[in-house]
Amino acid sequence: MLLAQVESNEIGIIIIIGAILWLALILTALYHISRNRTMVFPVKILWFVIILLAPFLGSIIYLIWGKNRKF
Repeated sequence: MLLAQVESNEIGIIIIIGAILWLALILTALYHISRNRTMVFPVKILWFVIILLAPFLGSIIYLIWGKNRKF
């Protein structure tokens, strides 16, 4: 019984760490979009919507592809 409890606690910690990293990824992308002065307002809104509809994929796509683009 104790072994199952330790394993479930470890799984819970892994899930919490993953959720924190996921949230940090999303917030980093949203912060960068809001501070980007070369991006026009409608493009910022579009990126915000993309990230809100598909948070994980949208954040990764923005940080890899869209971050250094001029729109």
